[in-house]
Amino acid sequence: MDRKNQQPQERYDIRENAFSISIIVIATIIISYFHYGVPKHHTIVHISHYYAFYLIVIYASYKYGLRGGLIVSVVLTLIYSPAAYIHTFRLDFPHYIIPSIVEVTMVYAVATIAGILSGKLRKEKLKVEQVSCEMLELERKVAHDNRLKAIGQLSAGIAHEIRNPLAAIKSGISLIKSGKGNDQVIDILSTEINHLDDFIRRFLQYARFGSEEKVTFELEQLVSELTELLNLASSRQKVIINYNIPDITGVTLTGDKNAIKQALVNIAINGIEACEGEAVLEISLEIKDSEVIFNITDNGKGLDEELTGKIFEPFFTTKDMGTGLGLALASKIAQQHGGSLNVKNQERGCTFSMLLSRGE
Repeated sequence: MDRKNQQPQERYDIRENAFSISIIVIATIIISYFHYGVPKHHTIVHISHYYAFYLIVIYASYKYGLRGGLIVSVVLTLIYSPAAYIHTFRLDFPHYIIPSIVEVTMVYAVATIAGILSGKLRKEKLKVEQVSCEMLELERKVAHDNRLKAIGQLSAGIAHEIRNPLAAIKSGISLIKSGKGNDQVIDILSTEINHLDDFIRRFLQYARFGSEEKVTFELEQLVSELTELLNLASSRQKVIINYNIPDITGVTLTGDKNAIKQALVNIAINGIEACEGEAVLEISLEIKDSEVIFNITDNGKGLDEELTGKIFEPFFTTKDMGTGLGLALASKIAQQHGGSLNVKNQERGCTFSMLLSRGE
């Protein structure tokens, strides 16, 4: 294979092998020089270079396994004591050669042990890599399945929201074509078209939110506009709204004021619709060094625990006429402002807490 066409991993392996072989060859040459070039009365040098043979063997066994360790052992022991081999082949063991034969045997023993351990280590490494690859593949598969599931839920939600208005529009057109149309039919058509337009607007807002440029604004201004909208909504719904707002003079936020206001209105409207009996909604505000928290509490019957993890998903709704985008959009707005939207059941009703980072 042409080197230019080799994969990066293959080129890396070639470079690594070349480096390792170079280390072994250079170290062998240096140790051989000390062995034959330094006079024997330099005891420290000779003892040191003798143990250096073991280091070379261990390194070779680690890099190339049992076979590599034994091959290097043959080369090193031949350099160290060729006489040991000669006497061994002749089965002649004079007393002065016994130490060299023992040392050669020890080199082979070290190579064998290091090679076996290196092989086991390499097998365990391959197992770990295989398990890691399998886990990564499983994670990719799960992520892919989750994306498909999300797309399916999204498609089902869109289809559900547009099917009924389209059916009404189709029926109205059929009546008009048959000559049975009247002002009531036209009003129904107009209402359903407005419903479709409103749904598409809200969906696009959910999908595209985050592209608006964030600016710094007074929190007092946001609260003022929010209370005006909610007071108007509560007067129509006959709901009492209690406000617990601390002194926020001079407090600022950085973000999209209109988006935050809409998110809070969506949460409050849901709370108003959830109230039972004498409907009461409580809105409080907490100011911290780096964040603000809006708490909106209703006096309804609360949420089933199994629903608390689903209500922020797009198109999930417990209402007959709901789109399931209000809380999903509010949650996304909170996240885009460095915060979160959470819900917690109380003794009566539940509290939605919208945390927002104060930004710059």
